[in-house]
Amino acid sequence: MTLTNGHNGHNGAANGASDLVTISEYIVARLIQLDTKWVFGVPGDFNLEFLDYIESSDKLDWVGNANELNAAYSADGYARVSKTMACLVTTFGVGELSALCGVAGMCVVRAPRHLRCFC
Repeated sequence: MTLTNGHNGHNGAANGASDLVTISEYIVARLIQLDTKWVFGVPGDFNLEFLDYIESSDKLDWVGNANELNAAYSADGYARVSKTMACLVTTFGVGELSALCGVAGMCVVRAPRHLRCFC
């Protein structure tokens, strides 16, 4: 498997080679392999293409939040209650600092590290 960083219509084929996958395809495949069910976050200019991949997956559900702090707390709470991995997706901007507060809160209370953050 070879990674590319371009959008290629979700079919895994770029430049005529069927073994090329995008970073987004790889991340979605790994989340599914890790039995992730929910992806929490805030849509933004720089993650909309990635969110298309999440939406096209029949095994991942997108949970949109009002802001990054709420998304981080939601992912943290879900991971603690379900004892499975939760995923947090944010975009570039000041909201990232807010999301880090939620992630840091998980670390302070020494919660199981089920939360993964993709920024």
